[in-house]
Amino acid sequence: MKDIRTLHNEAMDLALQGDIAAARADGKDDACRYYAMAFEKEQEAALLADFLHNPEPGLSILYRSAASLALQCGKLREAERLVAKALSGNPSSEIATELRDLLHQIYAEADDKSDEIYEVRITAAQRPKIQILVQQLGLPVVSVRKAMGHVAL
Repeated sequence: MKDIRTLHNEAMDLALQGDIAAARADGKDDACRYYAMAFEKEQEAALLADFLHNPEPGLSILYRSAASLALQCGKLREAERLVAKALSGNPSSEIATELRDLLHQIYAEADDKSDEIYEVRITAAQRPKIQILVQQLGLPVVSVRKAMGHVAL
């Protein structure tokens, strides 16, 4: 079993690789992959530290770091849970403020993603009914188009 420091160091190495990849014009996918691997390692370190009853501020710092990495790779719900776990402990006031700031960033990112387009499979016969239903619900219908055998609302 790896120790907390080893897991944390591995996570930071992966995060650095993510930062390097993100700086490249074509590195977005690589960066996301590195950040996701870093998140897994840092989360494991934080959970192990919690299990071993490591003292503050180290425990909250690990949770904050794991939450930040989760945010970077788009795992918003996991990031929110990790911040909540850290805040449920006894972090210092400085770290608690940083955790709340991180929570605001998570919620801002979640709001940005709320405008995504969703695709549903419907038959041509169902299409007019779906359009009427969407309008009755008061949802905006910018366009209904057929794409690759799917109808995107």
